[in-house]
Amino acid sequence: MSTAGLPQFRKLWGKISEDLEAGEYQVTIVNNYDVSTFDGQKTVVVSTTSVFGGKNKFVGILYIFVGAVAVVGGFIMFAAFYLKRRNR
Repeated sequence: MSTAGLPQFRKLWGKISEDLEAGEYQVTIVNNYDVSTFDGQKTVVVSTTSVFGGKNKFVGILYIFVGAVAVVGGFIMFAAFYLKRRNR
């Protein structure tokens, strides 16, 4: 387990790969690491994700945009290299 870089962080503990039926569920939590010695807190967050991986769609769209810019830049550099070599 790596150390978090910021004081507030989330670490994925588990993932449910199938849809859950509506109803009540019981969760058992075991405290394996005491955080009261440094006034720490633990919380349980149940969240959904999007097709881009996280709940925030902006990050996924930004990754796609930066990737597309990198591909276009690569084609431009290849074309410039090819044209320069051809004119020799």
